[in-house]
Amino acid sequence: MKKIISSIIIFLLVLLAAVAVSKSDSIKYNNTMNRLGMSDDATVMKTNSKRNLTSTVEAMSKAKLSDYQIIFFDKSNSSFGYIYSHNLLRKLPTVSGRYFSKTDFKSEIPFAVQGQQSETTSYKPQSQEYIKTDKRYISVIGNIGFNNADILNEQTLVSLSPTQPKSNKKLNQLIPVVDGRVLSNKSDLTKMKKIIKVNSTHKYSPQSDDFSEVQTNKSDNLYILSLLLIFLALIAVDIYILLPLRFDVKKTQLTGDLKNNYRNGLLLRYLLFTMIPYVIGYIWINWRIVIISYSTLNTYLILSMLATVIVGIYQIYFVKKRSED
Repeated sequence: MKKIISSIIIFLLVLLAAVAVSKSDSIKYNNTMNRLGMSDDATVMKTNSKRNLTSTVEAMSKAKLSDYQIIFFDKSNSSFGYIYSHNLLRKLPTVSGRYFSKTDFKSEIPFAVQGQQSETTSYKPQSQEYIKTDKRYISVIGNIGFNNADILNEQTLVSLSPTQPKSNKKLNQLIPVVDGRVLSNKSDLTKMKKIIKVNSTHKYSPQSDDFSEVQTNKSDNLYILSLLLIFLALIAVDIYILLPLRFDVKKTQLTGDLKNNYRNGLLLRYLLFTMIPYVIGYIWINWRIVIISYSTLNTYLILSMLATVIVGIYQIYFVKKRSED
């Protein structure tokens, strides 16, 4: 009965590990959405240039740079930005309509997407929704949003292209944020900086209006600690299951091959009580728990199972042998 209870505890601990991975996935995805899909390498390029926004995009287009996406956030309202994409588009989840496509960044007509909680005033005289910016009305083609991603939900983005009419916006009114392969190509990055007339750069962090605030993510530390504690708990349950089996080995009068065969039988019993909960737990996880980082979960469970096997072999075979020497 104690072994069955121990097996149930292992099953529950496996589920708990999966819940920890799932929770971490959810936090990371929310963080990515609040970064508007941009990677951790996304970089803010500070500039005081009075160059026109549209002419800047036109110059970057002609420069034939490596793949990139750039968002020019309004300094007076970081929840409003102008986006341009060159062979790279970090797509965001839509709740209605559609998100930008590659053709939107070649169109003479700008389009907009709005967060479902955006404070930018929209107009809907008939079936089509519009926002007013830069002294013109822009068609809203979709609404973006994701649960608990407040920055995303409040955002408004307007597409840019090199063929659009000249904008009234100048670079010194905006905060450019760049993401993509261009950041790892020194030559292309230098060209981009020259076009934008960058005077300083730093990593993008959306927690502050100028994107300069860097916050350490304590959730990662708690996540690693929780998985470590679960791992130690699994080992403790393994050792608890082994206690009576080790006692049986100590009590037996068998020697030689008979004793080895007996130990093999005990190891098989041990593995049945420890491995089956892992298998059942994994099936349950696939059925009921949403996991994105399956590679992380699979690696964790495989390492835990290997540790279980190693502990069992060591306790049943080698500990007793040492006592006999």
